Amino acid sequence: MKKCVLIKLILLCLGLSSYFSVAEQHPKPPPLDSDTLLTTGSSYFPYVDKDAQDGGWSVSLVKAVFKHMNTPIYIDILPWQRGYKWALEGKYQGTFPYVHTDERAKSFIYSKRINSIPVRIYTSKEMKVNTLADVTGARLCLPYGYSLSSEQSEFINAYKLSVQRAVDARGCIVQVSKGWGDIGFTNGYLKRDHNSKLLEVFDSVSIIDIPVATIPLYYIVSKELENAQAHIDEFNAALALIEQSGERGQIDARFEAIANQK
Repeated sequence: MKKCVLIKLILLCLGLSSYFSVAEQHPKPPPLDSDTLLTTGSSYFPYVDKDAQDGGWSVSLVKAVFKHMNTPIYIDILPWQRGYKWALEGKYQGTFPYVHTDERAKSFIYSKRINSIPVRIYTSKEMKVNTLADVTGARLCLPYGYSLSSEQSEFINAYKLSVQRAVDARGCIVQVSKGWGDIGFTNGYLKRDHNSKLLEVFDSVSIIDIPVATIPLYYIVSKELENAQAHIDEFNAALALIEQSGERGQIDARFEAIANQK
């Protein structure tokens, strides 16, 4: 009898464990037929961050814009390359946040600026940088596929930097820390405590707190979509409305405070 009771208790516990495991995952519900489908990536603090309020700075702004457009949206979080490809093919109405490049502008229409990135450089611990002139002729590491803004290209030309590549951002940090490269670009917010995983790898290099560039970020729509320009026009009009109402200022202030915490 006791053995049967024990077995029942074990089965009950297993059932509850399974229930709580599923409940804790909080699976995202599928989109409604009336939803406009958008896509973005992940782990791009503070602009897109699953642990941040509202999913990040850019996500919060885009949600506010579409609310003023009276358009319900569903935002899919996908690997960046896949989301970009599917947005290009018109499977999604739009994607964000992206920097402007001449090559990308051949395929996408850009909104007005939604955010800006403060760009800094990092160096090896041994390299001494007091002014940007100290990096003249340095070896700059860029990840494969990294899109340079016009400001960054001007910086490279102005300081006669030679460019070498690594598989990803972490690879560039390794190159610089070992002296195989001299400098790399980074989002100026990445030195903050909210990026503990990134800070672990950044411990091996020094982030130089001198502004290099300020790069605008945009919401973009594929030219493959028939309504692309009309959609961007409507988006820009709603963006202007949240600027005039002060809502954008409130969102910006909230995320600037988070991003600048020490």
